[in-house]
Amino acid sequence: MRRCKVHDSRGVERSDVLVSRHLETLQPRHQFDLPRANLKAFSYRGSRVDIEIHSELQIDDGFLIDTTIREVEEMAISPRPEVSVNSKEAIEPSDAFDLLKNLAAIPPKNRMITIVLLFIGGIVIIINSLVGIHDQFAPESMVWFYDHRDSDGDSELPLGKSLVGSGALGAAIWFAIKRQLRRYMTLELIAPKQICRGDSIRAGALVRGRSRVPLENVVLRVVACNMELGQYKRGSGTKERTVSFKEPVRAVLLYEQRITRIPAEVPVERHFPGEVRFEPMFRSLYPPQPVGANHGLVVYWEMQLIHDELIDQELIGPVECFPWDDFLTA
Repeated sequence: MRRCKVHDSRGVERSDVLVSRHLETLQPRHQFDLPRANLKAFSYRGSRVDIEIHSELQIDDGFLIDTTIREVEEMAISPRPEVSVNSKEAIEPSDAFDLLKNLAAIPPKNRMITIVLLFIGGIVIIINSLVGIHDQFAPESMVWFYDHRDSDGDSELPLGKSLVGSGALGAAIWFAIKRQLRRYMTLELIAPKQICRGDSIRAGALVRGRSRVPLENVVLRVVACNMELGQYKRGSGTKERTVSFKEPVRAVLLYEQRITRIPAEVPVERHFPGEVRFEPMFRSLYPPQPVGANHGLVVYWEMQLIHDELIDQELIGPVECFPWDDFLTA
């Protein structure tokens, strides 16, 4: 079996069965080999999750109480070299941009949608905050929307409820606005069906797109990392919720090139002739080991087009193209 343990006091664990065998025997001893080489599993100690491999023997003799024996298996793979890149900064670079210039760069339809989202979002957040302030100081019988207790009857601040609601609404609106602001260009990732350890691919062959406006001083980057997945509990009673997280670790920079100017309506792929070498990714990252949909360790890579005045473009690459065994090959 394989178990993913989360480094949190209220972490949610997840296990799955790698291989099982049913035995019926009268012999006092029975021996068989576990197919370790075919399991594609290994022990892992990470920053936010650990993955343990253990054997479990369940004995039912038909007479006495059933017995279960567990034993941890240390299934190590070759150690990975140290990395010098800050993983969070590499995968989520700070995105500084000029809102007015970005609005001018996108099509009129998207510009209008963005302005409407900004206006409606601002009005709703202001009204919601005013309601929270009123209900905070109003008697229970005179609140407008946010009462003074939660569903379990415990005391709760109306202003706190209002701030949480405004924060969630603001995040949703900002996500929608960013989608509109990226419409100053079309950009798509062209990934091969398979990328092996020794492959080098021209950067222009991995991306395709055009910009409505000239792009000044842009950087194209290809980064990869391991992503630790897990879940933990927060809240209590009827307010208890499960929170999922993704933590980038061991990031490596595979390609980076700065271009002074790309004219409008010109294919951007023409301006990035350099090679993307994938060998550093296979050498530095652990192979993927998901434990269910929300736990374990996966491989993540993306292309980033970074602009000083316009919002950045990000293209997430598929991971099915990487052979698992290539992460182990020396």
